[in-house]
Amino acid sequence: MEIKFPLEVKVKVNCSKNKLVVKNDNYIVELNAKPKNNEANIELIKFLSKEFKNKVRIVRGFKSKIKLIDKI
Repeated sequence: MEIKFPLEVKVKVNCSKNKLVVKNDNYIVELNAKPKNNEANIELIKFLSKEFKNKVRIVRGFKSKIKLIDKI
């Protein structure tokens, strides 16, 4: 599967485990982290960096469920 950056993802928090779900070309990331103290954003960056084997960063949506992710 070819991933084109920047990538828009929807983040769900307080899930049982971290996973990436693709539905109709929409990316949904389920995270085990809580949205307090920036924990979910930090976990998102770690998880997606490992999944895509590239360092990534959040470009837009720091306090939103919909985030724009790009490679560093």
